[in-house]
Parts: sequence; structure tokens; C-alpha cells
Amino acid sequence: MDQSLPAMFFDRAQSAPDMVHFRAKGDDGVFVDTTFGEVKQQVEALAAGFLDVTNLQPGDRVLIMSNTRPEWVVADYALLSLGVQTVPVYASLLAPEVGYIAQDTGAIYAVVEDKEQLQEIRDVEKGFTFFEKDYPAGAVKVQHCFVIDTTGIDPADDWTPLADIADKGAPLVDETADERERRLRAQQRKDLATFCYTSGTTGPPKGVLQTHDNVLSLLENVDDTGIFDVDAKDSGAFVFLPLAHSFGRLMQFGCAFYESVIVFSSMATLAEDLAKTKPGFLPGAPRMFEKIYTKVTSLVASQPPMRQRLFGWALDVGKRRIPYWQARKPMPLFLGLQHKLADKMVWSKIRDRLGMDNMVAMLSGSAPLSLEVQEFFAALGVIILEAYGLTETSPGLTVNRLTNWKQGTVGSAIKGVELKLAADGEILAKGPNVTSGYLNREEATAEAFDDDGWFKTGDIGEFDDDGFLKITDRKKDLIKTSGGKYVAPQKIEGLFKAKPLITEAVVIGERRKYCVVLLSLDEEAHAMWQERTGASAALDDAQLLDELQTYVDDINGGLASFESLKYFRVMDEQLTIENGMMTASFKVKRKAVNARFAALIEEMYDVQPPQVAA
Repeated sequence: MDQSLPAMFFDRAQSAPDMVHFRAKGDDGVFVDTTFGEVKQQVEALAAGFLDVTNLQPGDRVLIMSNTRPEWVVADYALLSLGVQTVPVYASLLAPEVGYIAQDTGAIYAVVEDKEQLQEIRDVEKGFTFFEKDYPAGAVKVQHCFVIDTTGIDPADDWTPLADIADKGAPLVDETADERERRLRAQQRKDLATFCYTSGTTGPPKGVLQTHDNVLSLLENVDDTGIFDVDAKDSGAFVFLPLAHSFGRLMQFGCAFYESVIVFSSMATLAEDLAKTKPGFLPGAPRMFEKIYTKVTSLVASQPPMRQRLFGWALDVGKRRIPYWQARKPMPLFLGLQHKLADKMVWSKIRDRLGMDNMVAMLSGSAPLSLEVQEFFAALGVIILEAYGLTETSPGLTVNRLTNWKQGTVGSAIKGVELKLAADGEILAKGPNVTSGYLNREEATAEAFDDDGWFKTGDIGEFDDDGFLKITDRKKDLIKTSGGKYVAPQKIEGLFKAKPLITEAVVIGERRKYCVVLLSLDEEAHAMWQERTGASAALDDAQLLDELQTYVDDINGGLASFESLKYFRVMDEQLTIENGMMTASFKVKRKAVNARFAALIEEMYDVQPPQVAA
């Protein structure tokens, strides 16, 4: 068994030095491969450099605040190898959020990506306000910042290029070997390794304590799922998820554990990078899969009628194939012939355009994924293995397997994980990957576990006869209407996000007579729709409202009367991290949305109310 996360990395680098581990874009935009052995050299040089220029001691805490890139991973392993506890921070967080995390952990150094993150550290050092609490100047005392991309930064400021630390450390690798080895071997699996902060949708984010064992035990127990064995044709695992997210962090450590290639990308360049690298495995959040689905269906809608009918036929054939694929049974002869033709004429061309020629599977987590989107990708010829877990579970609890999957569920329990349902349907969990609690939050830690030590996930679910879990909603998100009926908003919102024009939907109805919904439009899909229909760009355009009403009517057709949506309105602003209406992991901050669009919401309740079932 691996002794610690950095020891695991060094072991893999020692056993497979010539195997490619990083695939990342150089300055010229061309993807370059770096072997395990070469990454190990970078980690050792940076660790030696930190020993030379800092006073870092085991147990100290260092922020890493950057977008997903190789330098993040190298810095993480270098610091962990010295016994330092790393604190991942989303590059997109606002200064007060960064300040809160820095103050909460007592971090003494920070590795930041560029001038924007450096400025945020400087801003919070002057004091900040977070969740109505004032933190004075000096509440955050970061001794020094190490910068990855130094472009445009005033050299008079007090900071050091991270590359300079590695350059200083390179000639000291042998000299520091004994001290680095001593620190590495002193670490045990039970020791605290890192913190991952929760989203903070309902209050200040909580720092989840993650030990080496929490993460390593999960990696050891997913060996039967096949999620890290889908590295087809040496094409790699495509990692664009933020490494501050527990899901992204799992990919970082998992690709080392299973000696896989990490293909580094970002949300901004995702489509371009997919087409260039054609990876074998794509882990992502539902938002990304929904955007791909919306882009394809919008493009199809702009095609001549004959091509639209061809796509519709291929989609129907692909969906009829799913039950046979899922049961691992051969298709009937005629359906098999149809499928071969549909794949040749439609799906192979779409896979090529999307960069999914080598794709064996995709993994979706962090939020529910609509069945409509899952069926589209299955018809395309690529399975989305939906999984479930939380930051507190490092982050896995269940997953669909390549050899045993069921759409509409998040799979069955990972080996070593115990699950059960509380009387109200809340999912309870135990396992070596479950955190012991939250940093500086004794009360929250106590509330997170029941009297028997089961972790309370806060999610409502149900098991089918085969042990597959279906998530029905977040316990805290459940809406209770004035008629006493409970409505699960995420289920309804997921149905909207599978519609061509919609990027977000927020259902409202707490203590109200009926439910309504706020919608935001996908800008690219909306522009294509305007061009096709000749409609205006106005959000109250009659054609647009008629189109959106068809979405509402279609979705209401599958809902009970008490959860059906009586009215809708279009938000004139996208929900973003920057405007505070979405978390860094792309979860909607409902309280912020309700406050920002209060007038629009009240407008839907000031109209003559329709008849509502009691």
C-alpha cells in the first residue's frame, strides 16, 4: 500500500519513468508530452528550491491558486513531499472568498498563477468583508507569493517567479535528498494532506479535512470500476476541471496512481483541445456535457430539412440500441444494420468533429445529468458514466461501471463504501474515504454525522432492486409550497438544461401557492436560433416566448400538478461566478438569484393565479 500521496507519485515515476504523464500545450499551442521521469525531476527541483528559500515546515499550509495546468500538479507534489498541507483555491474566486480561505487555514505562502491572483492576495492583505463579517488588515498574513505566469507584473512588488525556485533547486537535488526523503518517509496515511473547500451555496465554505488515506483508499477501491482503465490508444484522460475541485483533484491523483496520461485543458479552449488531442477518457461536470449537446442540436436545427430528418433517424436508432448495449446483448439483425449505417452516415462524423474518435467513456459528477443528454451521447457511441459523491467523501461514493451501467442512476457503491437511507430518504455513508470533519468548525462537524457515525450527505435518494442509486434532490433545496407539497427543483431544472436554448433554470416556489421558473439563455444557441427564425434579440420577443413556452408545456406534461410551472421569465443576466450568483464549481446560489431577480419573481406571483391543486 502507498504510504502517502507524494510517495505514491514517486513510486509510479520510479517504476514507469518513460511513460507519458503530462500532455500540455506549449507557448506555440502545440501539445507536448512529458514523461513520469521528467515530471519527477521537476517535482524534486521545486521541492529542493522551497527548502532553500523558505522556512516551510511539516504541517505548514500553502495556498495553490491557479487554473488547471502542469505547474499546479508539480507544485502540489513538491509541497506535499515536504510534509506541507496544500490548500487548493479556485482561480475564479473573488478576493473576499480567497481571504476567507487564507485566514481560515492560516496559510503562510501562496503559489498563484498570474497577476490577477497576485492582486487578490494583495487586496485581502488590506482587509476584507465576507458573509457580513469584517476581517481587518493583517487578518491574512501571506509571507510570500510564488508566481507561475509573471507576465505584466510589476517587478518592484515582493514576489518570486515559481520557475526561479525550481532553477535554484535543480543543483541542490542531491544535497537535499536526505532531508526530502526524511520528510517524505515521516508521513503516514492517517496524516492530514490537504483541504478542499465546499461550494458555499448556503453559507461560508467549509474546509474539508482530507488525509492521505482518504484519497488513497478511494483510488485503491475504484480499481474494479474501470474509470482509470479507459486510456484508449494512449490518448489520455482529458482534465480541464479545476484542480481546486475535489473531482478534479481525484483526476490528478488518479492519473498518477493508475499511470495514465493527463491531457491538460481549460473550459475556454475545451472544444479546440478535444479536437487536437482526441482523448480516451473525459471526466466533466453536467454543465459541460449539456453545452456540447446544445451546440450539436442547435447546429442540426440550422441544417436543411433532409439533414435534420437524417439526424432524427440516427438518434432514434441510437436510442433503440441502448438497452442491448446496457445489457451487453447483441442487437437484432435489422437494428444492427441500421446502427452501422447510422454510425457511418452521422455519428462517426460528429465524433470526429468533437474530437471523440478515441473516446471510450466519459465520467459525469458534481450535479445531476439529464437523461436526454445521456441518451444523446449513448446514441453518439460514447457512454457517460454518471457518478456521485461529495467533497467530504474525497469525492466518490457511487459510480456506473463500463461493464455494469444504468442510465438515470449514479451507479452502485464503490468498494469499501457503505450506504443506507435515513427515514426521510437522506443518503448516509461510511468508508475510509469519508472525511473526519471540517477545519475550525466543530459544530458543523458534529452536525454532519449521526449518532452512529454515518455521514449525512444532505442528498435524497433511492435504490433500485439492482443496487443502483438514483438522486432525487438536495435535502436543503427541496421546495415546500404553501399547500404543504414538496417539490424537487433540481429534477425540473435538469430537464430545462437539456433544451436547446437554455443554459440555466431556477425553480421558485418556497411557501408559494405555485411554482415558477427563471430561465437564462445559451448565448451561442440563441444567436443561431435568431438567425434561423428571424426573431429579434429582445428577451420578450414573441417568437422566443412561444418557443420557451413549448419547453415549459413539454416539461409540465411529465410533472405532478403541484410541481408544474405556472409562469416563466427570462433573466437578463447570465449566472456567473463573477456576479456572485454561481459558485466556483458552477452551482447556483439560490439566495443570490432570488435577491437579484426579486422583482421578476414577484411579477410572476402578482398575476391572476391559476388554479393550483391543493
